Amino acid sequence: MSIALVEKQAEIDKNYEAFRKILPSLMKTHVGRFAVMRHEEPVAFFDTIRDAMVYAVKTYEDGFFSVQEVTQKPVDLGWFSHASDCGSV
Repeated sequence: MSIALVEKQAEIDKNYEAFRKILPSLMKTHVGRFAVMRHEEPVAFFDTIRDAMVYAVKTYEDGFFSVQEVTQKPVDLGWFSHASDCGSV
């Protein structure tokens, strides 16, 4: 595994843990929305996963971000949870 992939996975893991910690407060104001996470912080919220991904890909060209849905229980969104080179979204 390349160093870049290891670094991206570390970012994803940190973002997910940070998301889980703040989920109760996010449930009060952002339930059902999609959070773009970067450096362990939510930076934006969107109504659709597509809008979240478009924003994140355009804003963070380095690919260091993840997207999580604000729901009762944290859910791994598969590919969408993971920082990646999304090409054209």
